[in-house]
Amino acid sequence: MQIIFITGNLAADCEIVKGKDDAEFVRFNVAVNDAKAGNDEKPTYYNCRMAKTGLADYLKKGRYVSVSGRLKVSTNVKDDKTFVNLDVWVANIDLAPAGKD
Repeated sequence: MQIIFITGNLAADCEIVKGKDDAEFVRFNVAVNDAKAGNDEKPTYYNCRMAKTGLADYLKKGRYVSVSGRLKVSTNVKDDKTFVNLDVWVANIDLAPAGKD
């Protein structure tokens, strides 16, 4: 098992989705920007999922979060381009205090 810890901003508002067994979970993307001043490096995006909790109302675009959980890396090919998927099943999440995001 791989555990990852990431800190970044939500790229969009979260979505509540039903799984195969009709259990609801929350899906969101975290953008991690490791760019240093003057570097135009693009952020890395992590596809995150977690069990539905009362936090969904707070998981809005731009919110600063720290998450840790199980990492799964996979690839897919579309139009002769290879894409890497970084999926995280979130075990823990911390939200920035109000006014700090």
